[in-house]
Amino acid sequence: MQRTAVLLAVLATLSPAPAAADRLASARGQPLTEVSHEATVRIEDGIARYRVRRTFANAGTRAEEAALRIDLAHGAAVTGLRIRARDRWYTGELMEAEEALAKYRELTGIGAWEAKDPALLQWVWADSVHLRVFPVLAGTVHTVEYTLTAPLEYRDGRYVITYPRPDASTDGTLPLAAPILRVDPGHGDARTVVRVAGNRVAPDAAVVLAPLPKPEWVGDGAPDPGAGYVFSRLDIERDEPVLAAEVNLEIDHTFSGDLQVHLVTPAGEHVEVARGNSGSNDIRGTFKLDLPAPAPKSPRDPVPKGMSSLGAWHLVVSDHAGFDVGSLDAWSLTLTPAKAGAAPIRATAVDLPRFIPDAPDGDGNGDHAVIEVEPPPLATLAARLGRVVASAERGFTRLEIDAAPRLRELPRRASVVFVLDVSRSVPEAETAAQLRIVDAYLSHVPDASVELVAFDRTARRAFGQFVAAKDVTAALAKARAAGTLNGGNGSALDEGLELAATALQGRHGPTRIVALTDALLRTRFRNALADPALAQAPGATVTHLVIPEQDSEAWIRRDDAHDLAPIAEGHRGVLFAVSAPEGDKALAKTMLGLVRPIAIDHFAIRGVDLSEAQAVPETLREGAGYRAMIAAKDPTRSVVITGKIWATPFRRVVRHEPGFDAATAAFVFSEDEHDELTKEEMLRVAFAGRAVSPVTSYLATEPGVRPSTEGLLGEEIGESLGLGGLGLVGAGGGGGGSGAAPLPSLESLLAPAVDRCVAAHKPASGWKVELELETTGVEIVDVQATSARGKGMGECLVEAAWQLMLPNGDWPFRETHRVSLG
Repeated sequence: MQRTAVLLAVLATLSPAPAAADRLASARGQPLTEVSHEATVRIEDGIARYRVRRTFANAGTRAEEAALRIDLAHGAAVTGLRIRARDRWYTGELMEAEEALAKYRELTGIGAWEAKDPALLQWVWADSVHLRVFPVLAGTVHTVEYTLTAPLEYRDGRYVITYPRPDASTDGTLPLAAPILRVDPGHGDARTVVRVAGNRVAPDAAVVLAPLPKPEWVGDGAPDPGAGYVFSRLDIERDEPVLAAEVNLEIDHTFSGDLQVHLVTPAGEHVEVARGNSGSNDIRGTFKLDLPAPAPKSPRDPVPKGMSSLGAWHLVVSDHAGFDVGSLDAWSLTLTPAKAGAAPIRATAVDLPRFIPDAPDGDGNGDHAVIEVEPPPLATLAARLGRVVASAERGFTRLEIDAAPRLRELPRRASVVFVLDVSRSVPEAETAAQLRIVDAYLSHVPDASVELVAFDRTARRAFGQFVAAKDVTAALAKARAAGTLNGGNGSALDEGLELAATALQGRHGPTRIVALTDALLRTRFRNALADPALAQAPGATVTHLVIPEQDSEAWIRRDDAHDLAPIAEGHRGVLFAVSAPEGDKALAKTMLGLVRPIAIDHFAIRGVDLSEAQAVPETLREGAGYRAMIAAKDPTRSVVITGKIWATPFRRVVRHEPGFDAATAAFVFSEDEHDELTKEEMLRVAFAGRAVSPVTSYLATEPGVRPSTEGLLGEEIGESLGLGGLGLVGAGGGGGGSGAAPLPSLESLLAPAVDRCVAAHKPASGWKVELELETTGVEIVDVQATSARGKGMGECLVEAAWQLMLPNGDWPFRETHRVSLG
């Protein structure tokens, strides 16, 4: 991103060193030290506000100027300054930067009056400011307080902010005190969750931020002493040769041109993923890369097919230039196996977010402690909209959205009916998968009462009563022994739904129907058949349809485009496609979205152009956030957020508010979004946000200040039941064959039944029955007599066709057969 001429002119007056941690210096070389550094952060109205109080002591013989270069909390803007003089506090004034500097020089010059206290707080860059305080009299202390306003990041249902740690190296600088940090959540009580650097602390407890040891280098090579580094790790437990990788990145930064990103393989090799763009800030998206081929262990060994996926993979982000900062917010890895047809290997890093240290100035660089705070109770989501007008041609819109950590609670003491597809088209592996889904569901609601309905051509209750979740294993064993779960032809989903609805009549508390099916139904089936069937259930019953699929990893996916989806949607539920592989440890967690809503689907934001912002997710998961800061000629005054929570439409109108407008104006500078503004536009925005900027500074003075006898000379001013317990392995029929033998005709397969029907009904000569049979593979899903002559022969042969077991073979996926008998 280009820097404006105005900004450079102001920087030239400061001549800062591009350090990445606080630095204290003095004008006269007196033994100046910082004796106290206290920071209290309070979260209110979706904004973090820091009050930072710092005290300097002068053990020398002359009055001294304290010059402190301050590393700011991530994304923070300076929005206030106070000085303490003679036991009274004096509030600073925000003014144009040149005016403030000139007045400070005037007030700190040599004169005839008693020394009093001005303090100047100036812009350095988006992540740092420069504080000058004079005089710190010999043998005394001097206290200054400044205010920071910072945006809240939001991840995994926690607000995330940072505060800088001190630098481990103090070479060439005066001593600084370790920061003492207190976090006030702004809500809740002593039980409200607060974590600092990963450790839980009590709200408002004092935490000393000590320097972190320098991180160990990971992989081959060595660090560049002129760069700042951050590493994030994820582990792959699967051992398989892999050839390529995809890295999905979310990096928030004020100038991405400073950055390089590398993937470090378990073998220690660094593979470049991305380099920042000098015309943009963040780095987001998916990056494809080839992985280096490993060398054979000896010349006689064959060349390996690919590197092993097993082990620790690291992402390293490095910053190679001063002034700009950011954070690694998220990254995930997808590995492509060398074996054709093998499932991709996926993993997501969980040790995030990580602050990206700025490039050091040769003396080392500081780190930031990550602060996590539990939010107040949220009704589905919290949203904030900020509007800033810089001129008739330029402005800014900021939108922040936080989905509740739990969109909805688990149902308590629910009555749940699982409708199980045991028709012949469901092979043994899919039957086992259905039972794993039942098991995973019940792991979340151990206090539920459960019934199971099995359906093929007809439906029947497997237990005959509701049983406690803990007793489902035994009830299933009895049902299997009684043959209730033995499957046959037909897929009467509508009958299964009707029987489930009837079973729920008179039940108290939450009621649920979860119907599992391969969706291979008769062509005559219509979704409208489900409405009268489900109408018999209690009014608030939620009905989900589940289509099991075969995959090597557990997942659940909403499918509103499926032909059967309107059935679930019309009854408060969703149709889900689900993969439930055997032995997947994440299965129970993955199935949570079947038990309660965990996301806002079809998520959309209307009323603002977000084409240049972070992509709006189609699904906003609970505990996730969305942030957008965009330049706009006419900043929006309101937006409309829409989506669906299961089948229930969601809509929220968000309007801009003055408090967040002011914060947004400050964030224009702290997030380095001001490049295209003129000086006049910057002034308007800075005064709207009460923020230090390239064109504004804070000056705090004690009344009556004037050049003093101590003045500076010019040169001085510088979860689970366990699948095994459900045990229905073998339920349902098999299918498939070699396809080598020709398929027999249906007439020949029905010939023995014809003989039995003739013997039973003794029809007159000339009898004839024409049948229409529909098949899906080896399963017969529909039978009807289109014409029949002969007493009782039509009904007899229809029933015989239903009982027919097609032999294994390469039967068409779906076909209608017309059979003439007689």
